[in-house]
Amino acid sequence: MKRIYLGLTIAALLTGCANTAQTTSTASNNASTVVAVASGDNLIADPQLTEFRSNSGKSDVWKKSANKNAGLGDAGSSKDTAFDEEGSSRLRFVSANDDFSAQPGLTQQVLGLQPNTDYQLSLYYNDKKGDDSISELVFGVDGMTGESLVSKTIHVSELTNAPQGAVKKRFKQTAVNFNSGSNVSVTIYAKLHITDPSQIDSSGDIGKQTEVRIDEFKLSKL
Repeated sequence: MKRIYLGLTIAALLTGCANTAQTTSTASNNASTVVAVASGDNLIADPQLTEFRSNSGKSDVWKKSANKNAGLGDAGSSKDTAFDEEGSSRLRFVSANDDFSAQPGLTQQVLGLQPNTDYQLSLYYNDKKGDDSISELVFGVDGMTGESLVSKTIHVSELTNAPQGAVKKRFKQTAVNFNSGSNVSVTIYAKLHITDPSQIDSSGDIGKQTEVRIDEFKLSKL
């Protein structure tokens, strides 16, 4: 009888070791698939673009919809910031031969939304060219199948009385509200739009004539 109990005990111990090893392996595999973690009630990763800036405009979470070498504009990093540590994205064109109908910008896939829930997407926008600027910002949210949940076009002249940044006061806040519908993940975007390319001086600095900056993104429940 003692031999039977001893055999059962050893078998149980071996089974426990195997389960532990399997659990550890599974956890390691799951951990390797994690790209980024948002903090607090903000679902956006690297919302202040500080990592984007420290990595010279490279990011695992922010995707560029731009290609300056193909004449489709630039979505680079900038040290200018609305709050706290330096970091924002500068959207612009760089050459008189660029396709000014393109919309260079950033996108990010955001996970963890609750279905049929009201959310707000906000960001801080900086266009130092003022009321006569030929630049606008188009920003919004797309659902999992690419359908538009909300889109907004904003000009700096509309943000005179909007909340401003603490470090660079030219950063002004703008926001849109939307309902998630059946979506548990969405893609947010912010892109530059040139209203009148004919106003661009082809012999001048194309970057300074077109550039804007974006910073301090937030996506949270209302």
